[in-house]
Amino acid sequence: MFLAPAPIDVFISYAATNERQKDVLRKHLSALKREGKIRTWHTGRVEIGSDRDAEIAARLDAAHLIVLLISVDYLAADAQWREMERALARHNAGRARVIPILLDACDWEGTPFSGLAPLPHNRVPVMSWKRESEAWTSVTLAIRAVIADCAHRTAAPTLMDPIAPTRPAPTARAERTLDTSPAAATLPASGTDSAPLARHPGRSRASTAVRALIALLTLGPLVAIALFIERFAMTGQPTGAAADAGPADAGATARPRIPAPRTVTVGEPEPRPRRRP
Repeated sequence: MFLAPAPIDVFISYAATNERQKDVLRKHLSALKREGKIRTWHTGRVEIGSDRDAEIAARLDAAHLIVLLISVDYLAADAQWREMERALARHNAGRARVIPILLDACDWEGTPFSGLAPLPHNRVPVMSWKRESEAWTSVTLAIRAVIADCAHRTAAPTLMDPIAPTRPAPTARAERTLDTSPAAATLPASGTDSAPLARHPGRSRASTAVRALIALLTLGPLVAIALFIERFAMTGQPTGAAADAGPADAGATARPRIPAPRTVTVGEPEPRPRRRP
């Protein structure tokens, strides 16, 4: 399967005795040539003084569409048989399309191209039609359909278009798959670079709460012990109401309170103690 650029190179393979039929076919294909869809080439265009076999082989290898004008003379000629075998090799490799066209009645059923559908479609040779123009019109319409199909397939190299160097395709990374279950995380596909796991939001909040609870349970007893030591490990300092209580309130073991000394101003009578009623 190939995509041929426009115009498509068409190679016409024919026997020398079928020169007239070749010219008629080229006339019927002139509309496609004017539309810029095809370029035809045949062995009659081999330049004088050039290597005939080498040029024919090069043109065959560059063609996208190869037309075989089948007749008794074509099947009997060794040169045309070699062209047909080379064309079928490219056809089987998917590098070109081969179309046999039946010119006159002959035994072609046992040939290597017998598996291909020949033209015209009714398998009646062109020279057997009452009006050959109708036969050639049917052949031309079929070739037009093939050329339209070739425009959507892979291109083959041509003599006019240099072969572009192929570059290795970049290695495609396998896509990471995401499991949407609550406890699942995104795992990297095999053969790819490792990536951090995507955690579930609910799971992250639960982990934070657990860590906070563990910290509270660990630091709570330590804080209580520190407060206990600060309160009760002070040296000889009573706390609370016992510091303000008198000797009667402190109990038998309490130390007596010493009254504070009074100051008396000289020249003033000393106040007398009040009598109790």
